[in-house]
Amino acid sequence: MKKPELLAPAGSFEKAKIAFLYGADAVYLGTASLSLRSRAAIDDEDLFKTIEYAHSLGKKVYVAMNIYAWDTDYEEVRSMCKKLNEVKPDGIIASDPGVISSILKYAPDIPVNISTQSNLVSLEACKFWYEQGAKRMILARELSKSQLKYIMENKPKDMEIEIFIHGAICFAYSGRCFLSDFLCGRSANYGSCAQSCRWSYNVYLEEKNNPRKPYAS
Repeated sequence: MKKPELLAPAGSFEKAKIAFLYGADAVYLGTASLSLRSRAAIDDEDLFKTIEYAHSLGKKVYVAMNIYAWDTDYEEVRSMCKKLNEVKPDGIIASDPGVISSILKYAPDIPVNISTQSNLVSLEACKFWYEQGAKRMILARELSKSQLKYIMENKPKDMEIEIFIHGAICFAYSGRCFLSDFLCGRSANYGSCAQSCRWSYNVYLEEKNNPRKPYAS
């Protein structure tokens, strides 16, 4: 049986070093502005330094570019793809089809890992991205054990599968949520989620000509 790769998040170069020290086989971290980890304290210089350091240890680094990009983002997307193609991370994590297309064109030497933000909940969805040239599928966090087992038993042999074993399990379908942006101007799509789904709320039932009263089930 192939030993699973233990992959840990790294919000900075120092955190990456700690993750490797305690046994992580790889880390993933975001670009400064094109990932859902944009609130992490890392800039592009630290990103490139982390890649160099990890490879010196025989470890791996995956870089997240998993925003859903607006047209105004694509100049930066293409520029970052070219930079990453030079520094050679072990994969680029992405979800937006336009961003994935840019990676395939401008960073052809780097494997594409399909982000959990793409909501991969079926074997057929995994096979679609595999046929587009993606190497690894990071499955949606909503899947059951039996669904995971079915995908593992029926996937193409060289398709890699990644699953979350710890961390935030978003209510709003694998993190694609605009509730935080709507309520407080912090977009989950740019890594700034205020986790509004976890706040305490009072729900009221509106009744005509009556004062508002708490809803009782």
